[in-house]
Amino acid sequence: MPLPVSHSLVGAIIVTILRPRTSLKRDWLVILFGAFLAVSPDFDFFFDFFFIFNPHMKEIWHRGLTHSIFFAVIVTCFMLVGTRFSHFKGVIACGAALTSHGVLDFLTTKEGKGVELLFPFSDERLKLGIFGVSEFDQGFPLAEVIKSGLIELIIFLPIFLVMVLLRGYLSPASSTKVTN
Repeated sequence: MPLPVSHSLVGAIIVTILRPRTSLKRDWLVILFGAFLAVSPDFDFFFDFFFIFNPHMKEIWHRGLTHSIFFAVIVTCFMLVGTRFSHFKGVIACGAALTSHGVLDFLTTKEGKGVELLFPFSDERLKLGIFGVSEFDQGFPLAEVIKSGLIELIIFLPIFLVMVLLRGYLSPASSTKVTN
């Protein structure tokens, strides 16, 4: 289970790669929105409050609907309609960032239950478990969370920075305008 550090950086990387480049001054907000979307499926933790007296419901709810490809497609469709299809490539990039959450959880879950990646077509919890990231046996001990967060930062921040450099955001010619 990756922490928000890796989810947000992977989302930012995806938007940086897929969105048509204009300038960093113009694109930073969309990149930040992609990072937010990539973390947002874990907001289902907020529903834990409603299931405080029924721990079984917590297990059913988290990593379910909000982690599915179907959910990402529906949200992307709403974003397309909301923008009247005027920012098609940018919206698709943000939709891909949202999709990355469930896929990243699927790829990195070794312990515990997987994700309902194929909901509503299947309620099976899937996990590939290529490598375990930030899987804690007993709650979230602060030292382990900090250590895992730093490891994720060391892995994904350089990739994000390289993508920013490759896109030419930091070059003087980055002020050229490209339309969606």
